Amino acid sequence: MSTNYYALGPFPGGDANGEGLHIGQTAAGWRFLFRAHNSQGITTLPDWEHFLRNADVSIRNEYGREVTVDEMIEKMRKTTDQDGFPLRARFRGDDDHRYVTSGGHSFCRREFF
Repeated sequence: MSTNYYALGPFPGGDANGEGLHIGQTAAGWRFLFRAHNSQGITTLPDWEHFLRNADVSIRNEYGREVTVDEMIEKMRKTTDQDGFPLRARFRGDDDHRYVTSGGHSFCRREFF
C-alpha cells in the first residue's frame, strides 16, 4: 500500500481545489519516493525541507489527512521500518526521468501515482 503527499498554498501547483503540488510517496518496505519540480528549484531533500517549512504551505495526503511539516520530514528521511529493518531504495541508477541524490534519495522528474 502506498500513500501520496501534496503541498498546498499560494504557489504554482498548490491550488487547494486541486491535488496540490506532489511531494512524493511512501510505500511499505520502501524509502520515500520524491517528486522533483525543477521549475520551482525543488530537486533535493533539503530543497523540499526548506519549501515545506514556509508558513504558507500546508500538507495533506491523498486521503485528505492533514500532515504536519515535522511528520512529513520524518517520513521523507526515514531509512528503517518500525522494526529497525532497512527500507529498500526505490531505484539505484539515473535516467531521463529519475535520479538518486548523493544522500541516497530517489527522485522522479515526471508525475507518478
